[in-house]
Amino acid sequence: MHMLTKDAVNFKHAHIFDEIKDEATEPVVTFAYVRRAEFFLLPKKLQRLIQDNQYGVIDKRQAARLRDDPRSQFWANEKTWRKVSYNTYKNTAQGLAVYPKGPVSTTKFSSSGGANAAPDYSASEHFLSDSNQANFLANPALLNSQYGEGQAKYIAQSMQKNSRALKPTVVEVHLPAVCIYKPILQSTVLLKASHQVRQHFSNHLLQASETVEQLAEQYTGYKNANLIYDYNLGFSNRKPAKPGTSLRVPDGWKLNIEGSSSNSRSVVIKWQGPTSGQVTLQLDKKRPDEVSFWQHFFAVKPGLYNVIVTASGAVDTTTFTVEQPALGYEIELRDEAGEPQANMGYKIRLRNGHVITGQLDQNGYANVSGPDFENAKVSFFELADHDWSVGNIT
Repeated sequence: MHMLTKDAVNFKHAHIFDEIKDEATEPVVTFAYVRRAEFFLLPKKLQRLIQDNQYGVIDKRQAARLRDDPRSQFWANEKTWRKVSYNTYKNTAQGLAVYPKGPVSTTKFSSSGGANAAPDYSASEHFLSDSNQANFLANPALLNSQYGEGQAKYIAQSMQKNSRALKPTVVEVHLPAVCIYKPILQSTVLLKASHQVRQHFSNHLLQASETVEQLAEQYTGYKNANLIYDYNLGFSNRKPAKPGTSLRVPDGWKLNIEGSSSNSRSVVIKWQGPTSGQVTLQLDKKRPDEVSFWQHFFAVKPGLYNVIVTASGAVDTTTFTVEQPALGYEIELRDEAGEPQANMGYKIRLRNGHVITGQLDQNGYANVSGPDFENAKVSFFELADHDWSVGNIT
């Protein structure tokens, strides 16, 4: 038998509203894109957090709003990157704020277990009307009973369920981003073989009225058949190509543009300058904020270029200059007494095998330059190699 009393000592259970806890609503957070060059300057620990999609970078406005959230992290670069307080981050010239991307699990309401656990009162025969619920709230004695205890917890669960339904949905926004790595803005690119520039080739059908020497002069500037035969196995000066033969000829240069993007399935590259064009590159499907790398070679000529790359609305641009390298030699021949050797014939063998000949002037001097003069070898017709030596080079 239960004794009904108003004595607060016998009231063993907390008030029903004490069991209803307000659940924290997740803030709506948007994450910024980190450029690849900046990403690799971060400490390894921070790189892993961002690369594994555990944390995302937030801007200063969101950092201020989330500064009291214990999950926020603030970093500053003062000679080295280190984790700092919000105030230090706010006042530093180079700082970074990150916030977790994954949802945070919340503690759900649960009634106490054990032998005294209340039975399930969710069935229709145990459901109370609004007036009965009000009676339970107003009658501490009824709350003290075993039946009242279970009903009180059921009401608390119902009210908590309703409050949970009002919780706003957190929407994580993944914005598209694109970045051009090379060519670097305002840089100069030389037209010579490198990791960024490569020779462009085309096919030429040799006509009966043409010679291979003429083709070499047309495409390379030098009347040397070997500059064509070097790219066509099976042909040489001893076994020349016949009319009607398709020959592979060097036909200008191609430049590599490369970069990255995220949250986009394609990038559009558009270039304008001495040559112009546009290409669309399709990218593999990636996870949100995962980076895709892309590159494309296009034909270029000396001059100023503007490039625009777009990816699902994100835009990046670069401007660069393409130049034809010109290396030169100043040749001055004198005897041991310092007298100039006038009208002496000379020969310059280029790295590509082409040979240039000429004659010194009356002062024993010549100035020769060209795009392919790197690692050239100079000799004189009337002198053996051991009869002369290289003097001062200026």
